[in-house]
Amino acid sequence: MLSIALSLSLCIAPAPQDGPDFLTEVWPIFEARCIECHGPRKHKGKLRLDTREGLFGEGAEYPPVVPGNLEESDLWELVNLPADDPDLMPADGDPLEAKELDLLKRWIEAGAPWEQPEVHLPEPNPLAVPTLTDEQRAARDAALARLADKGVYARRVAADLDVVEVSLALGRKSVGDAELAWLAGLEPALVWLDLSGTSVGDSGVKALAGFKALRRLNLARTAVTDAGLEGLAALPELTSLNLYGTAVTDQGLEPLAHLAKLRRLYVWGTGVSAEGARRLQEKLTGLVINRGGTLGPPPAPAGPINESCPVSGKPVDAAVTSAYRGRIVAFCCKDCKAKFDADPESFAEKLPPSEEPTNETCPVSGKPVDPAVTSSYRGRVVAFCCKDCKAKFDADPESFAEKLSSPLVPVNSRCPVSGKPIDPTQSVTYKGRTIGFCCAKCKAAFEADPTKFADAIDKDQ
Repeated sequence: MLSIALSLSLCIAPAPQDGPDFLTEVWPIFEARCIECHGPRKHKGKLRLDTREGLFGEGAEYPPVVPGNLEESDLWELVNLPADDPDLMPADGDPLEAKELDLLKRWIEAGAPWEQPEVHLPEPNPLAVPTLTDEQRAARDAALARLADKGVYARRVAADLDVVEVSLALGRKSVGDAELAWLAGLEPALVWLDLSGTSVGDSGVKALAGFKALRRLNLARTAVTDAGLEGLAALPELTSLNLYGTAVTDQGLEPLAHLAKLRRLYVWGTGVSAEGARRLQEKLTGLVINRGGTLGPPPAPAGPINESCPVSGKPVDAAVTSAYRGRIVAFCCKDCKAKFDADPESFAEKLPPSEEPTNETCPVSGKPVDPAVTSSYRGRVVAFCCKDCKAKFDADPESFAEKLSSPLVPVNSRCPVSGKPIDPTQSVTYKGRTIGFCCAKCKAAFEADPTKFADAIDKDQ
């Protein structure tokens, strides 16, 4: 009877003329605050709010929404609980704002008119891996415990991710190919591996072919040669590879051409020539090769890193952007851009995390960073000058957080469009550098054709 009555209420409940529009006013609230946990990707509490069946809970004892009846709508109760109640929704982030609650209230009272929305899934975390089975998680945890017993730095990258990072660098020369057997059980979860300064050689590196989730691999000052790099062609997710101080030559770069996602390659102190580096760059779009002070051409200016607006959750307009921590962030409208620019840290966690360090100085010591020594913090990769500073940061990151929040400083003092002194708040990131302008109009002119003003930037350095 409940199911029949509810179905009838959906059909006959009239919507007052002043009721909010579901698709343009109510659905954005669900999309921004609810769908990540209760949508097509996750069904926390076995609840989906992106379908009619899930939202109105037809046949359920406690339906999320009962059209026209606030008191019987379980969703309304959950979003209005006291701030200290563990059942308050949304579970993550701040409670709904007063204007959001008002829209939701008026929509339910109006009979909850509903249309099937277009669901925009949140962007996947670049460090996410396929969900591990119970058996794989048990093997991973056993491997982490085994490594800890041996004094190896090994841990989960983040509490909400299955992935792990491992550093065998502290063992230095006592760690060789045989010791890589300690990593058994981490094959589907290991994303960051530091072997710098160890005795690992070609056979050990070839054995890493089974670790398909690897994103960053540090082989600096190891015994690897061209022969060992052949095994790395089997690592489809690899984005950063450090070969500093190894015997690698141009020939060893050939297998790396299969790594479509490779973006950073460090080969200073090796036998890699400028010509060899150039040949590899021609095959891999966006790859930057560092040969020790001589950087290969940087990738073309990157577009927005996000598809969903970090303020509203709606699809973005690629023409409405801001520069933030060296990356381009897009918004659905100018109002959301203004809110973000006023307080970007409030929305930072809604942006896709970066896989590369965004800081050039160590937040602990203030010295230049080693890009191979990093930690993950609030969706960004933080680099340090040494492992001691990394350990201090990991123990109490909030003590150093303020040193990470300062805006990027423009490289120029005069606007490349007008020649006037710059306003540091009017800036964009272009080819890895922050460029300042005197006003929003000049900034827009630059973004329309940056190559037209590139010479003016270089003259101002």
